[in-house]
Amino acid sequence: MRIERFTKATAVATVLALAACGGGGNETASSGGGSGGGSALVDLGLSPQANADAGSSYTNAAPDIRISYYFLPHPPAGVGSLRDAVAYLDADGDGDTDVFMATGDYLLIGETGSFLTFNTGADIFAWQTATPQAFGGALPPAEHARKSITADFNGDGLADIFVFDHGFDAPPFPGAAPKLILQTAPGTFSWTRMPDVGFHHGGAAADIDHDGDIDIFVGGSDPFFYVNDGAAGFTKVTNRFDDSMGKVFSAELIDVDQDGFVDLLLGAHERDGDRTAIYWGSSTGAYSAARRTLIPVAAPYGAVLDFDAEDLDGDGDRDLVLNRTRDGDDGPGLGFYMGRTVQVLLNSGNRQFSDVTATHVDKPTGEPGFGGTDWFPWLRVQDIDADGDLDLFPDNLASGTSIDSTGLVYRNDGSGHFTLEWVDVGLR
Repeated sequence: MRIERFTKATAVATVLALAACGGGGNETASSGGGSGGGSALVDLGLSPQANADAGSSYTNAAPDIRISYYFLPHPPAGVGSLRDAVAYLDADGDGDTDVFMATGDYLLIGETGSFLTFNTGADIFAWQTATPQAFGGALPPAEHARKSITADFNGDGLADIFVFDHGFDAPPFPGAAPKLILQTAPGTFSWTRMPDVGFHHGGAAADIDHDGDIDIFVGGSDPFFYVNDGAAGFTKVTNRFDDSMGKVFSAELIDVDQDGFVDLLLGAHERDGDRTAIYWGSSTGAYSAARRTLIPVAAPYGAVLDFDAEDLDGDGDRDLVLNRTRDGDDGPGLGFYMGRTVQVLLNSGNRQFSDVTATHVDKPTGEPGFGGTDWFPWLRVQDIDADGDLDLFPDNLASGTSIDSTGLVYRNDGSGHFTLEWVDVGLR
């Protein structure tokens, strides 16, 4: 299969009122469809951490390889067609990067198997028939897996996996259970279904309470945290987020302002009335609309799929990149989850950001996908050309490819200006 290598950069609930997903400034009041109700928020009295991002799922989602999702070797039967919920980890203790993929099938009721593809050396990937035995005989299934993340949840030094599965993607949106997959020894895994069924479209993991283990934020129409006891025993808590966003479709936990507290970035379907925002972490260990910065809307691309926070212009602070697609039907060829745009916001300091997309991100006329059909789930921010600055490109090597097997890369000039180029990705 095709691969590129480069250097890394620094209780059951039924969900009813969800839209199908299709395959500025701090404020003191919430906007959008959240009730703000529930338990009173905690105040944990935390001290800042020197490296608040250590061990987070965001940190672990920047691998040293780039693969084509649909070219990955997999079992000849029993796996679904979906390829969104990818995770990178060393799954056998040999020091290189392997690939886990939770799958599912669009608008089909029932679960299908995930798969784990091993890097056999020199970045050659292979499916191994003995792999199910590594999971006790069967790999964890999914109905419509949307995101997989990796972190060391039980503190044994091995990468584990958490799968967000939103289930059947149409009314009545019955939801699905997330899966926790623990690597108990190099190449050996155990997995379990978590008890909370819902439309879990996104989430993230980091140490939100500064106790040395990794906690999990679970998005959806009733978002919550799983708080870790240090040994991958998770307790669902609802007093760490104020429900000021009605439906959370994407999330990351990143210390954006580098103050020693992890911030919660939440993406919405903005036509539903919610607003994409950064909820600023603090000593309380909780997140509320009283401490959030709203991200400028980018209509008609109101569905936020992914966040990144990295220094794009070389000034030492973290800027923002959002991967977006259309969140409504605007006519023939302009439907729900059609088209894409990359939104760039440069950090102005004091938790303020300037949306420079119009002047800093190249969108040439006629580019395949803009206003058309293609969208991709994950955006990577890494130095793809080894020139010392961070570029933007789809995580899936085949995303955005045209019929002549060229793929898109946004090349950074070092100051946060991005020129779109089509490069040969070797897919024939």
